[in-house]
Formats: sequence, structure tokens, C-alpha cells
Amino acid sequence: MIAHAILEKEAYEKVLTDHLLSIGVLREFNEKLISSRKLIENAMFFETEDSICKEWLDSVYDSYHFYDGFDCLDECTAHIFNSPYENSTYRIVKFLHMYYAVVYENTQQQQVLGKNVSYYTKNKLLLTSPRPPHSLVAKQRVRLPVFTIIYHELQSFDPTLKVYRLSAEDPHQFVEVENIHEELHYIVLLGITFKDTWYPCNTPYHIAHSRALLNVYYNEGYDFMLFGKYVNAIAINPFQRLVCFAKGRVEHFQMDPDDRKIPLRRLPYREEKRFHDMARIRPVKKNKMLKDLL
Repeated sequence: MIAHAILEKEAYEKVLTDHLLSIGVLREFNEKLISSRKLIENAMFFETEDSICKEWLDSVYDSYHFYDGFDCLDECTAHIFNSPYENSTYRIVKFLHMYYAVVYENTQQQQVLGKNVSYYTKNKLLLTSPRPPHSLVAKQRVRLPVFTIIYHELQSFDPTLKVYRLSAEDPHQFVEVENIHEELHYIVLLGITFKDTWYPCNTPYHIAHSRALLNVYYNEGYDFMLFGKYVNAIAINPFQRLVCFAKGRVEHFQMDPDDRKIPLRRLPYREEKRFHDMARIRPVKKNKMLKDLL
């Protein structure tokens, strides 16, 4: 378990709010909070953006569930040098005094390696195992821009967050990146593997409300809600690409972030059974929101 001190929730929310105000993601108007991105459009209920902003800020802390990274930089680099993948494709993200190896070629070729667990993309799924398989194939796609809000959420947990890349002068050494903003893809991907939160989609109110919160992270949060409704799910976890059903059953779904015209897809039974043990599933009973929906 991560032993380094993490801010308490109230302190974290204040740090995050002040940070987002300082960079213009949030603004204050008549003592209320307004986002620079509109969080809700054409909703079927009335809610001020101030309350949506505050609900989102209140939810961020509990949406993160950290796992251990490598204890030191040398331990992390040793694993990279022994992997079957090109060393130059890796970045190392130092977060909360731990080190994570991250590959982000594009949305179809991603890996995040912690001390005892790893995440990787395959078949448009986000899967987990002790280590990625050696047979992952890089797909030639353009790397798309990422929404940076997850970077700001992580930075509010750890303002000393750093990124390392393979040295151009010494191919056996990783060196700190001077301009961290050039490597935001890697930080955001790490944050996505930490982020484990569910959005209800079983009523018209929940669909509209969850969409407003999801629009912070995705351009089209409504797509997730409609997909959840279509497959009769009670809640959806877009970060881990999971859906939850009425009896507490959790399944994968496929998503192509490169082409949102390709619909989200629930796996056939045999595929779901095959990948079932490769999902990051915390017991439903540990999630108060899911328990209340069941």
C-alpha cells in the first residue's frame, strides 16, 4: 500500500479548487463557481452550474484509488530495460514518491506498470494483470489530444509530480523532462488507471446528471449514458471501461477513443468470460453509490 502522506479530503478539495481558479478552469461570479467548459447542455432538469461544479469537486478525491509504483527510479528503469518493448517508448512518472512506467503510443497502444500490477489496452478494452503480455502489437494511429483535467487533479495530490524520459546522450539512463506539459499524455493515462468511479444511468434524471459530471472529462459524456441505458446497466465506469448491472454483475465494454462514431460495445458472453479476471473490479459492496442502486 502507498505509505506516503496524502492530503485529507477537505484539504485536497481546497487545493484543487484554488489551483483550478488560478489557471482559469474555474471562475467565480457572484460568489458562485462557473467552469470555463460548459458542464451541462440541454438537460431535462434544473441545476445551477455552481452546484454541478461543487458536486464534481466534492467527488474527485474519492474517485481515486491508488496502487503502488516502483520504490525507486532504478527499480523502474531496470524493469523497462528487461521488457520486450522499445525503451524509448516509455516515460516514467514520479507520483507520491513512487515511480510508474508508462507507454502511450496512441489510444490503442498503452501500458502503465506499477510495482505489482499493470494496465494495458487490448481489443479496445482496458485490462489489468501483474505484467502486460509480451505480444502486444502497436497499431499505427495518430495520438489524439487529451483532456488535461486529470493532470490537474493529480498535481493537486502531488505538486512535485515529475516525468522522466530516455536520455538522448545515454541510452541506459532516464532523465527528468524539463517541460512536463510536453508529456501530459503519460500523466493523464496514469491518472485514468487510478480513477475508479461510477456514474448512474438507470433513470432519466441520472442520465442527465451523470452526463453533466462526465462532460468534465469527455466531450460527449451523453454517449456513455445512452450506452448504459441501452444495455440495461445501472451504472457505467468510463475510466475502467466497465458497466454494472442490477444484480451487481460487472462487465467490460469496448470503446474506441479515436473514433467516437464507432459505438460502444458490450462483449459477447464468451469474450466477457475470457477477460473477466482482467478487470479492475473492487467489490460492489465497497462502493456506496452502487450499493444504493442495487
